[in-house]
Amino acid sequence: MAKSAYDSRLQDVIKAYMRAHGLTRHEEMARVLGIDRTLVSKYLSGTRTCRDVGQLRRFAQAMDLPPETFGLLEAPDQLQETYDDAVTDWRLVRQTLNRNRHALTAAAARLYWDPVAIEGTTCITRPDWMLSEPLDLDAIHLDFDSSAPAPLITGGESESEACRPVRPNGVRFGRYSQAIRAIARPTLFENRTSYRLLDVSFDATGARMRYGLTTYFDMVDVCEVIAHETTAAWISRQGEGRLDPDDLPFRGLIGDLFDLSRRPVLPSINTLTIRRAPDGDTFFLHRRGAAQVTLAAGLTHIIPAGVFQPAAIGQENIERDFSMWRNVLRELSEEFLDAPEHDGSSGTPVDYDAEPFRTLTEARRTGKVRAWCFGIGLDPLAPAGEILTALTVDSDIFDIVFKGMVSQNAEGEIYPSQEGTVGIRWTPANVRRVMNHEPLAAAAAACIALTWKHRDLLLP
Repeated sequence: MAKSAYDSRLQDVIKAYMRAHGLTRHEEMARVLGIDRTLVSKYLSGTRTCRDVGQLRRFAQAMDLPPETFGLLEAPDQLQETYDDAVTDWRLVRQTLNRNRHALTAAAARLYWDPVAIEGTTCITRPDWMLSEPLDLDAIHLDFDSSAPAPLITGGESESEACRPVRPNGVRFGRYSQAIRAIARPTLFENRTSYRLLDVSFDATGARMRYGLTTYFDMVDVCEVIAHETTAAWISRQGEGRLDPDDLPFRGLIGDLFDLSRRPVLPSINTLTIRRAPDGDTFFLHRRGAAQVTLAAGLTHIIPAGVFQPAAIGQENIERDFSMWRNVLRELSEEFLDAPEHDGSSGTPVDYDAEPFRTLTEARRTGKVRAWCFGIGLDPLAPAGEILTALTVDSDIFDIVFKGMVSQNAEGEIYPSQEGTVGIRWTPANVRRVMNHEPLAAAAAACIALTWKHRDLLLP
């Protein structure tokens, strides 16, 4: 039923939507809502209200907002935060973030002069975080440090308050993850134990990464605040001009993005999968749904990509899953086959001798599957950490293991295959088109560019 006390909120919501999307004319808003310009003008001036429940629901749908924004309650215990002005503004900033991550990442990259832009992409790094040429995953030694000190910044600092709205009871959300769970409610949003990157060393003595433990929400509470703050500043400039660091107090508090002691860095392992076939190699892309996921939402990504974390709870699983290859195996199964996600909520360990893990691991031993690492980068918008990798799979293995490949999974849609093949043909024209015209996640662009650069080694 409708709650008439909130009828007047239509005026505020339309104003907030126009501000968030850079709309300055009533005609533009009228096209969004599918109504006449004069009616928009009346709503904005307050000379007319809307009490039609069906119309309010249509307005909410047109603006991609939940109907609760207008007080259309379906349950008496619905969160009151939905009706608060600050929460509406928060929701619109979050919506703008997920709809414009590609442009926002480019804007965030322009804030930094010292880091290296990987192959001209928006994925940034530093020289000692990258390998001179790709290495097999097994050549990278992983160290575990259970006694690492906690990061200095948690996301609960005063500089992040503008990104954490106040509830109607006057209490501000203590962490950004609490606001996401209460307001945005993405389909996949669980607080899982994860591996925290502590140090990277790629030099003449070898390739090493050192890790401790953190949780997924620890990373969200910092990295997504950085992204939210950046989006709010971008909106205020209507998406034009260079961002001003003075408008980004929390990013300023973070300081050096490559200082791993200041904040929790919880890297994802991003893998460009290439199917090797006599009639030509192919690769695969993934449209990540804005409503399903938190990181890289609304972007085109490579497949698979997933946070580096244990598959099950308990110290035994933390130790046995401390493997980049096993992480990639699980993500391959989840994203190509839409297998149930190993969400870390169970104490039951993953059976890596079961299919498809067994076939892929055995094929790796015989050289029919090869897994490579390029190094580590950062997405400057939400700098959670990006391990950059590539996987080559011979077609006879790929076609057996991924015979049941889906077109859609829990995180989004897999790009359709080109006619006559499986996947997208790995050609100069297709690589150029994807790099120039797809809204690629920063890590995806880096992996594609690096694989192309080293194609003679990876794809002989």
